Amino acid sequence: MFRVGGSDEGKRLDLFLSERLEKAGISRSLVRRYIDREDGLVLVNAVGKKAHHRVKAGDSIEITIPAPEPSTLLPLDLALDVIYEDEDILVINKPAGVPTHPSHGHENDTIVNALLSYFKGKGTLSSIGGEKRPGIVHRLDKDTSGLLVIAKNDSAHTCISREFANKAVFKVYEAIVKGDVLPKKGVIERPIKRSERNRKKYKTGENGKMAETAYEVIDTRNDTSWVRFMPATGRTHQIRVHSASIGHPIMGDVLYARKSSPVEYMALVARRIEFTHPKSGRRMRFLAPYPPHFVTLCEILGYVLDDG
Repeated sequence: MFRVGGSDEGKRLDLFLSERLEKAGISRSLVRRYIDREDGLVLVNAVGKKAHHRVKAGDSIEITIPAPEPSTLLPLDLALDVIYEDEDILVINKPAGVPTHPSHGHENDTIVNALLSYFKGKGTLSSIGGEKRPGIVHRLDKDTSGLLVIAKNDSAHTCISREFANKAVFKVYEAIVKGDVLPKKGVIERPIKRSERNRKKYKTGENGKMAETAYEVIDTRNDTSWVRFMPATGRTHQIRVHSASIGHPIMGDVLYARKSSPVEYMALVARRIEFTHPKSGRRMRFLAPYPPHFVTLCEILGYVLDDG
């Protein structure tokens, strides 16, 4: 039970509780899920309230942390390409064609299922993402390959999530897009929202969430461009939508490009990531190798890859 002091007067209920539970590795999003449940996990003066409720000095706030529900997900025997591992985090090179976490139509063929197999009998994953997203701090689209950071405990998950929220994680993607991108360097600042016609797609437009992507062209050949993207925000399909919005969809993108690519998967790679280690405070930097389909496409188009 927590008692609200004068300095916390007027704070949102979810913020007040997340500040108190931060050391326990319980995020604000998880607190909101507890508040929204109908079985009275969170009570203010013995009464259920919404997450946006403003607390008052003297309020008595009770929270019951539920026991983790047993997972119904099945382990997947898929070898993980581990780039780095310690007691707090795991960094993997995700292959194209594999979803990050379970969703409709992909219940047991995801990176999460592979993680359950990898950690079976030798460790745990953070629980903040819930049963279907254990350890998942951020995600990559199914056909995007590259670096994915996994949290092995709730404390690490909370720290890295905070870095993402504060735009302290530096990410670099590389892609082969259609056409000669001009200017060769710039920033795309266009809000993104879900498409009304196709709920699987997103688009730029008014009333969307602001999104910002810096880019620079590495090379141009055969009416295509090899581009480096640096997203400052993390909207769903952000790079794919932004690239298509300036007339240069990513090759192989079945949602945003009209014609197919000569290779199987989309030519988008989460190439680099930099973040602060949740325990040591050391700045971590990782580089992913180019996936086979990207290498093949570059060979077809005449690009010379530098894998350093």
